[in-house]
Amino acid sequence: MQLVQVLLFLLFPAFLVWLGSKKSLPGWLSPVILSYALGLLLANSFLFPIDQKIALTVSEAAVPISIPLLLFTTDIIRWWKRAKKAVLSFALCVLSISISVPFGAYIFKDQLPEIWKIGAMLVGVYTGGTPNMSAIGLSLEVPEATFIILNASDMVLGGIYLLFLMTIAQKLLKKFLPAYTYNGDQLLEEEEYDKQYRTTEIAKQVSISLGLGLLILGFSVGLSFLIAGKITTIIVMLSVTTLGVLASFSSKIKALTLSYQTGEYLLLVFCVALGSLVDIHELMNNASTIFWYATLAMFGAIGIHFVLARLFKIDADTVLITSVAAIYGPAFVGPIAKVLNNKEIILTGLTTGLMGYAIGNYWGLMMAFLLDYAL
Repeated sequence: MQLVQVLLFLLFPAFLVWLGSKKSLPGWLSPVILSYALGLLLANSFLFPIDQKIALTVSEAAVPISIPLLLFTTDIIRWWKRAKKAVLSFALCVLSISISVPFGAYIFKDQLPEIWKIGAMLVGVYTGGTPNMSAIGLSLEVPEATFIILNASDMVLGGIYLLFLMTIAQKLLKKFLPAYTYNGDQLLEEEEYDKQYRTTEIAKQVSISLGLGLLILGFSVGLSFLIAGKITTIIVMLSVTTLGVLASFSSKIKALTLSYQTGEYLLLVFCVALGSLVDIHELMNNASTIFWYATLAMFGAIGIHFVLARLFKIDADTVLITSVAAIYGPAFVGPIAKVLNNKEIILTGLTTGLMGYAIGNYWGLMMAFLLDYAL
C-alpha cells in the first residue's frame, strides 16, 4: 500500500499535466485545486490508509527540488534593462503587500497564534506564489492544516480577483492610469520562446533539470550541516533559491525551457502529498480568522498598488500584468494578457512572475522575523 501511495502522489499530477497539455481542463479548474482535492479525499475517505511519514517525506522533498527548476529560465538582466516600468510596478507590488500584511497582523494578533508565520507566508505567496508560501511554511515549521487553510483562502480570494481582471479591471484602471504604449519589440521574442519549447527533446530536458535540482538540493543540505551541524530547513530553502538564481545566469541552463514545467509538476506532487496529511474536521477550526486576514492582506495590497501606480504614472496594462504575476505567478500571465488584448506584455509578465519566485522566500522570511520582533 505504501508503494501504491507513492505512485498516486507521482502519477496523478502527471495525469493533470497531460490533461493541461491537451487543453482538457477548464480555465477556472486549476491542477493545484485538483491535486489538493485528491489528497484531502485520500486522507478523509477512510478507504485508503495513508502513511503519514511517507506523505510528509514526499511533501518536504518536492518543494526544495522544484524551486531551482522554476528559476532556471529567469532572465534578470534583460528584465531589468528592458522593462523599467514593470520593474517599478513589481517593486510597488512588493511594497504594498509589505504594508498590508503587518497592518492585518496587528489587527488579528490576538486571534491567531504565531500570526507572524502566517504573515510571512502571505508575503511569500503574494510576492511570488505557492512555491514561496510552501517553502516559507516548511522553513518556519507551520502546521500542515494552517497551510491548507491559507491556501484554500488564497484560492477563493484569487477567484474573486480573477473575475475582476477578466471583466472590468482594464476599463476601470484606464480611468485614472495612462494607456499602454506599444513598441513592438517583444512579440517576436515570445513567439521564438514558444517555438523553442515545442521543438525541445522533452526526456532529455526533464532528466537534466531534475539532476541539477537534486545536485543543488544536495549541496544545500551539505551547507546546512556545515553551518548548523544538522539539516535546517531555512538554510536549505535560502540556499536552493540562491543557487537557482545563480544558475539562471548560465546560458546552457537557461536553455532548459522545460525545467519550469518540471518544477510545476513537482509542486503538484507536493499538493497531493500535503493534502493527504490534513484532517478536514481540523481544517475547519479557526479557518474564518485566517480567511479574513488573507482577505485584508491581498485586497489591501492590491488597493495600495493601484494608488502608488497612479502616483508614479504607470500604465494600466503594466500594473495589471505585474499584479497578476505577483499574485498568481507566471501561469496566468498569458490568459490575462489575452483579456487585455496585449500580446506584447506577455514576456514582461512571465519574467516578472519568475522574479517573484526568486525573491519571495527572502522577503517572506525577513517579514517573519520583523513581525515576530514587532508583535
